[in-house]
Formats: sequence, structure tokens, C-alpha cells
Amino acid sequence: MSGAPPLEILKPLRTAIVNASDIVGLLGLYNSEPSAHTRRPVPAEARYPAITIGPVVTRMEADGINDFRPRVVIDICIYGEQDKQYRDVETCAELIHSLFHRQRQAITVTNYSVTQITAQGPYPAPVDDESRVGRRVTLTISLYAKPAAE
Repeated sequence: MSGAPPLEILKPLRTAIVNASDIVGLLGLYNSEPSAHTRRPVPAEARYPAITIGPVVTRMEADGINDFRPRVVIDICIYGEQDKQYRDVETCAELIHSLFHRQRQAITVTNYSVTQITAQGPYPAPVDDESRVGRRVTLTISLYAKPAAE
């Protein structure tokens, strides 16, 4: 194995978020699903508040001689309308921080053990114009590759 598994991490993060009823209750909808997206840009039809998961900010490797231990840093951003949804965006960001910070059991990544998750933030997230508000939570996820069955 080589390189960190960014795509394998995006789906479990989204699953954990959409399974958290307190977070989903704050989100808009897209195709009758919570507005949580693993790619950008957010579809024009999506309702806000909306969450973007990723892309991966940094990939690092803390490997040993005979093991593979990738560390992935990924941003989760929450966006909404400035005047109407400011508090919902703030609340959602705090809930995402709580969902993942030091909660390594929050996600399952195929072929890896999650050894640690730390969350930083929320911080202001970049927005396209002043009519939107955004918050960012940065996750650092440490993994250990499970040995291949022989």
C-alpha cells in the first residue's frame, strides 16, 4: 500500500455526519437527502445550510519498516445564508467537532484501523460573497493499515 486513502475516508465521514440526527436537523436538503457533499462545488439545487467534506488538505506517512500508518488532514466546511442561518452554521460546526474529536470509533475505514482523530476549530471558512457564512473544522485522522491476509 502506498499513499493515504483519501477517498476511503470521505464516505465514512459523510456517513457519520448524516447519521447524526442533531446535525441533519440543521441541514438543508439535496435530492431528498441531507445537504452533505464529498466534492465541490456544491450543486446549485442544494439547500443551505450545507456541508462540504474534503478535499484532503495534507497527506503524511508515519510508516514503520513493516507497517503503513497514513495520517490525513481534511477540512469539513459548513455554509449557510449570513442573516438567516448564522447560528445554525455555528451550531453545526460545534456538533461536527464533538462528533469526531477524540472519537476514533466515529468512522470505519476499509482495510485500516483508525488510531486517532483530532478536530480543530471551528474557524471561519472562505465564502464567495458576504451573503454566505462559513465555518471550518479540520480533522487529523491517523490510520494503521491492516496486514493483508496471507
